[in-house]
Amino acid sequence: MSQAFHGGQIERARREFGRGALVDFSSNLNVFWPGIPAQDWSALREEIARYPEPDARTLRLNLARLEGIDPQFLLPAAGAAEALYLAARLFAEARVAIIEPAFADYHRAFVAAGCEPERIVLPPALWNAPAPEWSDRLAAADVVVLGNPNNPTGAFQSRDALLELIDLPWARAKSWIIDEAFIEFVPDHSCESLLSALAQRPSVIALRSLTKSWRIPGLRLGFLATSNAGWLARLEQMQPPWSVNAVAQAWSRTALTPDARAAMLATLAPLPAARAEFADGLAGLGHHVFPSAANFLLVELRDASASAIYRALGRRGFLVRPCDSFYGLAPADAYLRLAVRWPEENNQLLGALALETPAAALA
Repeated sequence: MSQAFHGGQIERARREFGRGALVDFSSNLNVFWPGIPAQDWSALREEIARYPEPDARTLRLNLARLEGIDPQFLLPAAGAAEALYLAARLFAEARVAIIEPAFADYHRAFVAAGCEPERIVLPPALWNAPAPEWSDRLAAADVVVLGNPNNPTGAFQSRDALLELIDLPWARAKSWIIDEAFIEFVPDHSCESLLSALAQRPSVIALRSLTKSWRIPGLRLGFLATSNAGWLARLEQMQPPWSVNAVAQAWSRTALTPDARAAMLATLAPLPAARAEFADGLAGLGHHVFPSAANFLLVELRDASASAIYRALGRRGFLVRPCDSFYGLAPADAYLRLAVRWPEENNQLLGALALETPAAALA
């Protein structure tokens, strides 16, 4: 199977399976949030005929106010992906270590920047272990890249554990890129994020995404934050003008308010229960489900092929994410990553998966 590099490839899947409707378990969005109301689109459409602010200054101020950090620490971007690729260019000749399994674009971004990153593959037993327990593997690196929560495993390092690692005497000379794209799905995420710790740690860059929690992946919106003024000045020079489009900037002016954010976060209240119920159902089919702090689950299939399950479920109207593009999962064709959706949709997928699960796995 030729798997798309990322999830959410709906048009490609429609062509592949000959279906107009697919329930998307391959991309990890906050399905509990309704997204942009239809009545707001008329105003947003007007922005298409206007240039946005070239430096997204208003967005920068709004985000900083919402996150409680200095605006001089923050750079808006066209999603966390753009922020990642910009950050990688800061370290073109550095020794980079990527904690794997991980989002494939970490490696891709640093290779594009001219690096030869080392891939530090953690075994499943260490995925949720406090970072200081495996920190000895990072000794040779100048730059460390880590997703928190991790994609695709769902593993999470507490703020205290990460800061304990970053503050170790030998680690203070290193640079750290912490991808917090899924942090808002973690309970008490504002206390667990590193944003509030940046002022005292100029060696850290935090990446954030708005597209997942606000359910706006097509708008491409995120940001990078660091207290390192030199880095931020270089990043601003590297970023093209109008990187954040006019529609995204217009949306942010009305959506990114304390009240709206509180309402969005409140919709995540059903997530832990839905995730636990979904995990139990998958385990009941004989598969191994890894603990997750995010809005998705990594599933190790028993006696089944991820590529075959992908095709079988696609024919039944469900789009799932095989993990063949994630380095460090072996064998790659044994793993699926499944978004946590509404309980009724999760149950529908479980029913379809039960029809494709070998009887040996249920024994």
